[in-house]
Amino acid sequence: MTRSIRATESTPERIAAEHAVLARRVQRMTGELTTAATSRMEETLPWFSALPANERASVSLVAQSGIANFVAWFSAGLATKDHVGDIFSTAPRELARALTLQQTVELVRTSMTVVEELVEHIAGTNEYRQSYLRESLLRYSSEIAFAAAEFYARAAENRGAWDARLQDLVLDAILAGSSDDALLARAAAAGWDVNKHVVAIVGPVPSTQVAVEIHMEQIRRTAKSAKLEVMVGVHNDRMITIIGGVESTDNPEVIARPFVAHFGAGTVVAGPIVSTLQEAHVSAQEALSGYRALSYLTDSPRVLPSAHLIAARVISGDTSAIEPLVAQLRSSLRQDVRQTLACYLESAPTIESCARMLFVHVNTVRYRLKRVLDATGLDPFDPTDALTLRIALMVERNSPDL
Repeated sequence: MTRSIRATESTPERIAAEHAVLARRVQRMTGELTTAATSRMEETLPWFSALPANERASVSLVAQSGIANFVAWFSAGLATKDHVGDIFSTAPRELARALTLQQTVELVRTSMTVVEELVEHIAGTNEYRQSYLRESLLRYSSEIAFAAAEFYARAAENRGAWDARLQDLVLDAILAGSSDDALLARAAAAGWDVNKHVVAIVGPVPSTQVAVEIHMEQIRRTAKSAKLEVMVGVHNDRMITIIGGVESTDNPEVIARPFVAHFGAGTVVAGPIVSTLQEAHVSAQEALSGYRALSYLTDSPRVLPSAHLIAARVISGDTSAIEPLVAQLRSSLRQDVRQTLACYLESAPTIESCARMLFVHVNTVRYRLKRVLDATGLDPFDPTDALTLRIALMVERNSPDL
């Protein structure tokens, strides 16, 4: 029967003597153990062979470090944990990205298995030395498991903080109207596909700081479940969310709906969908403009596209909000249609009276007003749309350069 080092005949002097003998033998076999561990990884770990050459070299370095540090730890008398922690000090920062924690554990287990298989070769036929070496390996493997968990936890924490900082910088740049290469580089580093369509959502902040953190995390989870990318941050009294990976044909209001439950009480405004992250500032500025204009409304639903708030945005000071509509009126509608629209909105607010004033048939008025709806998406018979169209006509008359 194999005898434990805790057997009654063991004494401190004998343990020290046997340990010294084993330490010398283990040191002499460092190279052989390292070579055997690398060969075993190639034979038994499919993911190891599938790694790119540079990552495979890094993993091999960690395996070699594991063997070398076991030798150093064993030679130092098993009393210190310094050598155990050193196994990951030589690992590149990218190791935590290249390998999962499970793969790292498999790596260490494979290396230690190789050493364990050679216990008899190292210790000889002496059962006491074999038992002592095996118990030392078990202890070392346990320490390595804790070191690996700590390494990955620290890497995840650092990566999370770094990614959060990058996203904050990208979000700040978007709100500042930036679209330069630095924005794209930072977004790419944060894992964004900068060439996918983007939409911005702006809404009230949840009531407490704890609630803010919880709801921001929920927004990230909601985006992940929908296979969308997301950045979210709080600026003053607004929570701003940038969503990437949407389709150009999507409806901003529909995209926003799964996220609005994680904003504070009140209306959430969705900007227009833009082609790339480089244009995200356009969507963000329109959403912010719409959010500022909400105070001009007596009532509003939980979510609104910024395009539905053009009149309120102009009144609140964002005169640029009307410019696309003015350009659309000029390019898409003939002069007689614009004249009919102006007559209906400003002078004769019934189809019949408008027809009499213009000396045309009432069906002509109906046809022309329908042309306005078809061209702009705004209905002259809807009070909100009518106000927006009337403001556009007024600006069109006084802005020949638009």
